[in-house]
Amino acid sequence: RVSDALISEEGMNVNRFNIYDRAEGLEGRNGADPYIIDADGIPSFNEDASSVDMLDSVKNMNGAADFDSGVFADLWSGALLSSLSANQHLVGSLETVELSSSYHDDKLGNAMKMISKLIATRDIRGVDRDIFYISMSGWDAHKNLPWNEENHLPLLDGAIHAFSNEMKAMGIWNSTAIIQTSDFGRTLAGNSGAGSDHAWGGNYMMMGGAVKGGQVLGNYPDVLTDDGPLILQRGRVIPTTSW
Repeated sequence: RVSDALISEEGMNVNRFNIYDRAEGLEGRNGADPYIIDADGIPSFNEDASSVDMLDSVKNMNGAADFDSGVFADLWSGALLSSLSANQHLVGSLETVELSSSYHDDKLGNAMKMISKLIATRDIRGVDRDIFYISMSGWDAHKNLPWNEENHLPLLDGAIHAFSNEMKAMGIWNSTAIIQTSDFGRTLAGNSGAGSDHAWGGNYMMMGGAVKGGQVLGNYPDVLTDDGPLILQRGRVIPTTSW
């Protein structure tokens, strides 16, 4: 909805990128379809082609339309040509990018590194805004919660730290926002496996150069025991603010 509003109401050119996985949240009614990109980079089409002019042959074959060409065939060929053009443009744009920050060599760090590279190509791509989606798994700690946090929080911290440094080096940290969400909250009371189970209300976070931080929006529970008016059994918090 954010990208739809930026495109239809503000007249902006917006690109949307999924890193690793496709996210329903990036689907919209306006603008180009979202990209799905691997953090390792964007491979060129048919890198091991059997002939040097293979790409031109594919374009010529799909660009030709006869009087009796089928509607579905034309639609398929148009989508293919559009994808090939986008692929060439992105590959060419990323080839010249050099970053100033060091990222950890892990899934999240590499993804944030790719996002930084894509942001660096914004002028070449001619976009006004970019929206990225990335996920980090491993937080469903029904057991060994302390171990889980000790191993995952440093990865999250390192990736965000490197990314924020890169945005500051580009001079666009004040134009960048990071939003962290989760499917659901966790119980405040632990279980028998030193873990935490599925709950209801949870914390979402927003950070960025122009974000007025240090605030809690909504009603934070004053009482965290089961006697609290916003607490259900085992510390399941009733949300007070809609996402």
